Amino acid sequence: MRGSNVVSSVHHLKMAKEHFEDFRREFPEAMGSRLFKTYIDRINWIFKDLLAYPHLTQAVRDGFKAEIESDVFAIPAISEKVALLNPQQRDMIEATIDAMLSGVEIKISDISEKS
Repeated sequence: MRGSNVVSSVHHLKMAKEHFEDFRREFPEAMGSRLFKTYIDRINWIFKDLLAYPHLTQAVRDGFKAEIESDVFAIPAISEKVALLNPQQRDMIEATIDAMLSGVEIKISDISEKS
């Protein structure tokens, strides 16, 4: 299994947990609220078990922990914004991301005139 698939699964579990928690906040007395509390507990168990797995390196565990603590809705929000760009702008964004992933330090400057 590729590492990105495992990170993606952690990402999706975190999204599911966030949705369950949101439902519980909105409908605390609903039957689904009790059910979703059980699911939240199970997802937390998966996270705890994954972070304690002894055959993973500390760097991998740190990466999982960072993903668990991240804003999981940032990725869909970024995708929605990128879809609004023109093809040349999307190509520029993709090249920038590829460079960042390969270790290139990217500096972004605001060159707009300030009034």
